[in-house]
Amino acid sequence: MKQACPGTLRKKRMRYAYGIMCLAFIVYLSLFCGSSFAEEPAPNAYTLDSIIRYALRNNPRIRMSGKDIEAEVYGLDAAKAERMPKLDLGSGAFRYRYPTPLTPIYGPLGPDADLPDFERNVYDTGLSFRLPLFKGGRLYRGVRIAEMKKAVAEDTYTVNKQELVYNLSSVYYKIAQLEKLLTANEASVRQLETHKKNVELFLKAGTVPSLDLLKAEVELSHARENRLLVKNSLDSAYELLKTLMGIDDMERTISIAHGTPSPDILPAVEDSIGKAFAQRPDYKAVEKKKIIGEERIKVAQGKRFPDIYATGEYTGRAGDRLAFKENWNVGVRLIVPVFDGGLIRSEIDKERNELEKVREEERMLRLTIIREIRDAHLNIANAKERIEVTEKAIASAQENLRVELLKYDTGAGTSTDVIDARTALLRAETEYYQAIYDKEAAFAYLRKAVGEDNY
Repeated sequence: MKQACPGTLRKKRMRYAYGIMCLAFIVYLSLFCGSSFAEEPAPNAYTLDSIIRYALRNNPRIRMSGKDIEAEVYGLDAAKAERMPKLDLGSGAFRYRYPTPLTPIYGPLGPDADLPDFERNVYDTGLSFRLPLFKGGRLYRGVRIAEMKKAVAEDTYTVNKQELVYNLSSVYYKIAQLEKLLTANEASVRQLETHKKNVELFLKAGTVPSLDLLKAEVELSHARENRLLVKNSLDSAYELLKTLMGIDDMERTISIAHGTPSPDILPAVEDSIGKAFAQRPDYKAVEKKKIIGEERIKVAQGKRFPDIYATGEYTGRAGDRLAFKENWNVGVRLIVPVFDGGLIRSEIDKERNELEKVREEERMLRLTIIREIRDAHLNIANAKERIEVTEKAIASAQENLRVELLKYDTGAGTSTDVIDARTALLRAETEYYQAIYDKEAAFAYLRKAVGEDNY
């Protein structure tokens, strides 16, 4: 027997060891890296939390509300600036009918008096200063109103944010419902296709009439149509979700990652109402509007008081030779309103009327909050009862379908009974998924109704 040389054996051993190392490396990748890759969701699969956070960054309405806050910040700065001194630089050119002095005449008059230059063409330039000292409280109240407007804008931003969260949650749960419903419809189509094949076999064997095949084909076509309708509704819901999220690329395909259902913990109605009055941003906003209305009344009443300003000027005047003569003055100016034809009275009445409107708005909002919370509690209770009923209905429908299929296979049943059983199961599943959606949507509505803000 021919023996292999030592060099050949060494090469075989090296190849064998190399193969073992490669195999071990592959096993390592499959056990560790492969498992980690499998746990990662699809790149465009969003949980409800990630959907909401994405939308809060990109939804146009939310970004517009943010700009409203910025605008009110500028309004607050403007109100504060009203209390600051104003310094203006001005200049002008005038032609008088008679020569006019460039500076006031002062000192005793006489042959040796130092009279100023007289010119018909006069040019002046200088600085003017004005500082409001008292305006009947309007300066302070203007700042107060601007602060309240900024706070109202912030509350409005929160209202829009909570409204967006509710809309996103509602669409998310609707998509989850439609995906489950689509799965149920696809299962129904597959079962009807199998049933149709069985009917064709029985028809060839002469054990069933041709009418059974026609019924199976009609029901299969109807099931396919229902599946298409659900698919179209699902596509439309995804488009709405992308719009709410602020996704500009309409060709982008996304999907949702199904989450856990909401806990069935339901607080008392009275607790929810009290919580809503304490933290709903729209209720806080209307309270601030009342403060604004009261301040605006006081602003209008403050117009009856005199305005007091500190004023000053530093100017230079010259004639055609442009030899400027400087002069300055400082002082206090008092402006007292004497008669305005009832303007201030009308403004006060107008602001009082606006305040009454805000109070009625508050009353209407209180009634709306109570109704929304009661509706949410009723909808949650109703959906939970329907879930229990439809769960039992699905179990009964599944058992009924199983029995009818066995009966048909043994020749003891009819095709109509099988189709009716399949239809009953699909109807029970549809009602079950609708109840699940209604419960989740009602919980989302309750969170919005009480002003819950988790983002």
